[in-house]
Amino acid sequence: MPENTAEKIVSLHAGYETNGVYSDGFIARPESGVGRPGVVLLSGMGGLTWIQREITRRYARAGFVALSPDFMGGHMPDDITGRLQAKNSLDFGAAADQIIGGVDFLRSLPWVGEGGHVGVMGFCLGGGLSLLAAARSDKFDACEVYHQSLFPDTRDLENINCPMQCHYGTNDHSTPVIEVEAFTKTLDQAGKTYQVHWYEGMPHSFAQITPDADVPADQKAASDLSYERSFEFFHATLGSGASAGDAAED
Repeated sequence: MPENTAEKIVSLHAGYETNGVYSDGFIARPESGVGRPGVVLLSGMGGLTWIQREITRRYARAGFVALSPDFMGGHMPDDITGRLQAKNSLDFGAAADQIIGGVDFLRSLPWVGEGGHVGVMGFCLGGGLSLLAAARSDKFDACEVYHQSLFPDTRDLENINCPMQCHYGTNDHSTPVIEVEAFTKTLDQAGKTYQVHWYEGMPHSFAQITPDADVPADQKAASDLSYERSFEFFHATLGSGASAGDAAED
């Protein structure tokens, strides 16, 4: 379904514990209504940037309770070399645990509720971590990937039991077609349910922009189309929820 820009939202700092480890994050949700679907949103190696916060708000405007955990641990280097070093030094297992813990946090909130449906999605490094988290936990009802730069082990991919949707640009040198073909071959061999959408001429991170970003028209169109598909996928797999009944405001 198209993004519901009429949905009023609130957004704020979030924090929760997983196995005794505290996680910072950012959450955005519709202003009212309970029993909403939840989505754990994962950034690329840049961490919880302004763009990631705006994307989180975008999902809230589409009717989701959206949580972006800061799995990169706060302050990130400004230079690409430093960010790549941080990315390649990350404990992926610990990050996956933190992401999985986000499900329990969302379900503890009245806006989602105990037993509420929750999906996971991510960009670049976060795309690979979304796959890893879905492989290691059955708590996720859907998984979405944007041009993952982390490719989990075949045995992990075989453990994913929820439907998946994947987005790739044909001009992406960080996530080349040959890697995507190997990835989808594994999914086919394992009999997994998934969709793949290709965006002609688009580079890596083509969709990681704000709605009012000054980018080429074809990139803006591809980005908007990908989010329309994302919202439709998550509403189909997680439900629309949105009982407008009274719930205590914060």
